Amino acid sequence: MSDARPPADSIELAVIINSFNRCALLERAFDALAMALRGLPFGSATVVFEAGSTDGSREYLERAAQENPGAWIEVMRPEPGADTSFSAGVNAACAHAIAAFPRLRWLMLYETDNWVAGPEPLAQACALLAAEPQLSAAGFTVRTHSGNPCGYGVPFPSVWRFVAGQNVAEWWNLDAPNPGPRRQTAGVEWFTCETVFTSPLVIRREAWERSGGFDAKAFPFSDSDVDWAWRDAQMGGQLAVIESNAVVHDNLAVNSAWSANRVVDFHRSRLRLLKRHRGAWVGVVKPLLFFRHMAEWLMLSRAARRDPAAEPKLAKRRQMLGSVWRDYVA
Repeated sequence: MSDARPPADSIELAVIINSFNRCALLERAFDALAMALRGLPFGSATVVFEAGSTDGSREYLERAAQENPGAWIEVMRPEPGADTSFSAGVNAACAHAIAAFPRLRWLMLYETDNWVAGPEPLAQACALLAAEPQLSAAGFTVRTHSGNPCGYGVPFPSVWRFVAGQNVAEWWNLDAPNPGPRRQTAGVEWFTCETVFTSPLVIRREAWERSGGFDAKAFPFSDSDVDWAWRDAQMGGQLAVIESNAVVHDNLAVNSAWSANRVVDFHRSRLRLLKRHRGAWVGVVKPLLFFRHMAEWLMLSRAARRDPAAEPKLAKRRQMLGSVWRDYVA
């Protein structure tokens, strides 16, 4: 195997990673990815937006680049004061890849809690997108490392599901995906879904450019992929899911620092998302949301008397009770 980097005009697939303080997951994800990319029949590159990790992630990536001299690996670091949100990092890495590789065809959004068993799913996604021009992107049925299936996507959100809350939606499976009919193209079994999560997701370059990428200002973290899928659908695109047992999405209980404010960020983003795509009238449900938060606060208050671990959740409900009237803005 040559130690020389492939020429820039040979790169057809760019893998995009946003890395922040999950080094143990990053090592597992990146090692599997590097092996898979070596087995592809076309040129590939990996562009990592390193969002300022302090846990050794940056040093690991530097070592990985040295240990894989025949691979094209670039690590981007934000300028001081730059936006380092998930969406902004993905946008910056995608823009860099599109500018650097003139014959780039596909962008693969790959997260630090992903893992791939080999090159086959990546090759299948690219082959499917090449054969089905109406498809903007292709994801995969995913599993945990223990083999259990996990979520690959959701339908576009509805107002009543938002009002019901995440717990009720999970209990009643209200956010179950809405798969289209199973199809086969060039030996690849696939179906459509309204939103396919970016973990991982292979996107047609033209679809990404047409959409303008993620809306980092409105959706820096939560719902960035749902908003992108919704906008893509409005422009006539479709998202596919490939049946696969070779792709993992599993954080192994290692949460990102971005997760600390997840519940508040979810509500802020989901309300914003519904207003954008369902209409400004969605704001009239705020009293219903307030009463749900009050009920959750009362239940958590009782739980906190017996279990101090419930206190952080209780604090988030207090925060949402006060901010729901301001669209969850502090």
